[in-house]
Amino acid sequence: MTEQGTPAAPSLAQQSEVITVPLGRVAYAQALRYTAMFGPKPFPEALLIYFDNGSYKILSLGEEHYGSYVSASDVTAAPHHVAFLSWPSDDWDRNVASHTLTFEAQTQAFIQALVLPAHPIPRAQHGYFAPIEKPELIDLTASWEQLRETYAAVFERLREHAENN
Repeated sequence: MTEQGTPAAPSLAQQSEVITVPLGRVAYAQALRYTAMFGPKPFPEALLIYFDNGSYKILSLGEEHYGSYVSASDVTAAPHHVAFLSWPSDDWDRNVASHTLTFEAQTQAFIQALVLPAHPIPRAQHGYFAPIEKPELIDLTASWEQLRETYAAVFERLREHAENN
C-alpha cells in the first residue's frame, strides 16, 4: 500500500510470467559452419533445428536457445531467406536477438545479419550450411557434444568446403 492507501504497483519482478510454448515437430535441420563470427560468440559450428510451427532450436559449443522464425518460402527451397527472433535466454543476457539469414543452395553459403537490442549497427556473419538428412530423428534431449558427434561427418564436410572456398 502507498501512503495514500492505494495498492502499490507491482514491481517488474512480480510482473514476470512464464508461458509454455509448444515446439511442434522437427521439419528441417541444418549444420552451420561460420567463417565470420560475432566476436562475443566465436563458435564456428552450430546445429539449427526448425520445427513445423515456426519455432527453432540452435545449439553450438557455447549456446543453446529457442526462438521463432518466419521464412518467405519453404525452408527447404533454394535460395531462402529466414528471419529469426530468439526468445529471452541466458545466451543473450535474458534478452532477445534478431538474426536474418539468406541461404544459397548452389554454393551452400549463407549470410547473416545479427541485430541486438539497443545496438543500432547490425553484425555481419557468414559461412556454409548443409541440410541434415532425416531431421525427424534428431534427439532433442541430446547435448551439443552428443549431436556434434552424431553429425561429425556433416560438420567435417562443411569444414573442408569452407577451407576450399
